[in-house]
Amino acid sequence: MTFTNYALRTVAGAACLAAAAPALATDRTEPVVIPIVSDTSTDLISTILGATLEKAGYNIEYVDADYAASFSGIQTGDLHYTVCWQSTMELCEGSTESGKAVNAGSTGISTAEGWWYPMSLKEVCPGLPDWKALKEPECIEALATAETAPKARFVEGPADWIMPVEEMATAFDIDVEPIASGSAAALVATVSAAARRGEPVIAWGYTPHWYFMSDEGEFVEFPEYEEGCHDDPSWGSNPEATHDCNVETGVLWLFANKEFVDAEPEAAAIIEKFELEDSQLTDGYRKVDVDGVPLETVTDEWMAENEAVWQAWLK
Repeated sequence: MTFTNYALRTVAGAACLAAAAPALATDRTEPVVIPIVSDTSTDLISTILGATLEKAGYNIEYVDADYAASFSGIQTGDLHYTVCWQSTMELCEGSTESGKAVNAGSTGISTAEGWWYPMSLKEVCPGLPDWKALKEPECIEALATAETAPKARFVEGPADWIMPVEEMATAFDIDVEPIASGSAAALVATVSAAARRGEPVIAWGYTPHWYFMSDEGEFVEFPEYEEGCHDDPSWGSNPEATHDCNVETGVLWLFANKEFVDAEPEAAAIIEKFELEDSQLTDGYRKVDVDGVPLETVTDEWMAENEAVWQAWLK
């Protein structure tokens, strides 16, 4: 496998995965091109499926890509599949409107996103996890920095992520100033470092992720998401704004290039059978993000330890 550049990103640089098993009934010689979006939760799923396709005899090529750009890539055929987060389903489904991309099914991995804080924040924002605690002047003052005062600092993910922080802040009249992180790793590093020092911090959290699934913190509780919340101002407590609810929970999905799945029934069958459980990836996330083990190494180890799982996808 090779890693190349895509969507104005530089190559991350990685080694090959394990050698492929004898090919199935495919005559394809061109590589199956898979995006790496610099988020371990997404990328480990992508590489496990890629390694499985390699076991089936396909050539696999990984490229660096922005998350949003990957959905343009599967429409043009420059990419062959990508992982979709439930909270960005509008973006994902938008890629299918041209008829050149399809929803290829669930990965089985559950997901949640939203406003997340370490438990120590309750000391200065009593009333959490109820969102109303964030409206108290003392809470906002504690979260403010020289860069954001008089507003509270809100640590966002990278700028290319889709996070309705400003929309939610407006809907609930919470004085926060979103500050983008340079990467997913930088987001976690900022939040975890502040938590260790006992500094008040609030940020965008998401699962699956080893840190945001830990007992070190929890999500703010907003009114539950319902259809209409994000596009109908009359829905919810604020009749003048959308997004007066939590972020929708769900699963991670696979979206694929339609021409590819139509032309490669063997690959399409593997993708259709591909399904994981949350517990199967937790250790892998931690190895990459905490222990610094390369993604390709963790993928190789996962394949070696879960042969019965991926062999079932090949049958």
